[in-house]
Amino acid sequence: MNGEGLTKIQAALLMFLVVAAAIAASLIITGCFKPQQDGVASNYVVDVVGRRVRLPENVSRVVAIGPGVLRLVCYLNAVDMLVGVEQSEVNWGFIGRDYAMAYGELFSKLPVIGPGGPGKPPAPELILSVKPDLIVMSRTYCDFYDPDRLQSETKSTVIVVDYGPAGQLDVVGIKNALRLLGEALNRRERAEELISFIERVYDDLNQRTKNVASRPKVYVGAVSYKGAQPFTTTQTPFPPLALLNTPSIADKYSNVTGAFFWDFEAIIAEDPDFIFIDEGNLATVKQDFDKDPNKYMQLRAFREGKIYGTLPYNYYHTNIAVAIANAYYIGKVLYPDKFSDVDPKAKADEIFSVFLGKPLYQEYAEAYGGFKCLSEIFEAPR
Repeated sequence: MNGEGLTKIQAALLMFLVVAAAIAASLIITGCFKPQQDGVASNYVVDVVGRRVRLPENVSRVVAIGPGVLRLVCYLNAVDMLVGVEQSEVNWGFIGRDYAMAYGELFSKLPVIGPGGPGKPPAPELILSVKPDLIVMSRTYCDFYDPDRLQSETKSTVIVVDYGPAGQLDVVGIKNALRLLGEALNRRERAEELISFIERVYDDLNQRTKNVASRPKVYVGAVSYKGAQPFTTTQTPFPPLALLNTPSIADKYSNVTGAFFWDFEAIIAEDPDFIFIDEGNLATVKQDFDKDPNKYMQLRAFREGKIYGTLPYNYYHTNIAVAIANAYYIGKVLYPDKFSDVDPKAKADEIFSVFLGKPLYQEYAEAYGGFKCLSEIFEAPR
């Protein structure tokens, strides 16, 4: 090809670039093309069940249905967008769900958009009445209600969100859920702020405990799970312990993740050095103890008074802030030299303030007892 041919090609290419630039500039001026800006949702997200969902350009009216999702909306400082809540969020009262303790008064003033609670289907007609731009739906609801059907029935965009199994601290699931909702609710910076805090906390707990030379034998009893539970109900692994690189004595007996229903004799055989009791079920344990104190006194931890209370954190899915606060308290009890700079109560309020903008430890302590030794409650018979 000669020099003249190259010149013509170059000239044509230059002309194409000039025209393309002019068209793009025209589109920006007329508003037909809009680069993503803060406060404006991007076009699509892929939700937790793999649905590619086109988001409304501006989201200002939101409802959250199913376990855990309203908690995430609150964590993301998006309560101002809520236009309705499930009936269960009000009927259950507000104690025990961290987000409800922070924002319950607001919930009680909002219209009801469905029954709520495990296994209860959405109410499309009630949701439709509040005209949300976006419905945030828990993945657990997908077991009995199709999100595409709900989207069709309500004429509102539906995204499905999940942050791992109830009672667990699935850090990957938590981060993915926060980023997905942060995108949908125009709370991207807030989502990244929370994710950075979670990563710092996880790293801090790991650094404090990863090189501990000797780890005590630990049992966590009466763990909250679908109603009142006895001393022999535990969880494997127990997330706050896992954050401390510390196994529970029950871990080696279970090959599944989640609630584990144990025999008292097996606990006696293991004879843990320290015992923690979920204070959500403390009354149940005390009632059983009073029937037969000698049974419990077979355990060294009861005889030596090494029994401690933790805050319940599994209530309509995982209270992430509470579980992390528990980890710092348990760490202080088990490894006091590694946590000498930590005041667990103050740390709990720091964590609550980051997640929900309010210190909640005192409210939890008044409702359940708080971080404390329980030896005076479980005294040996005389």
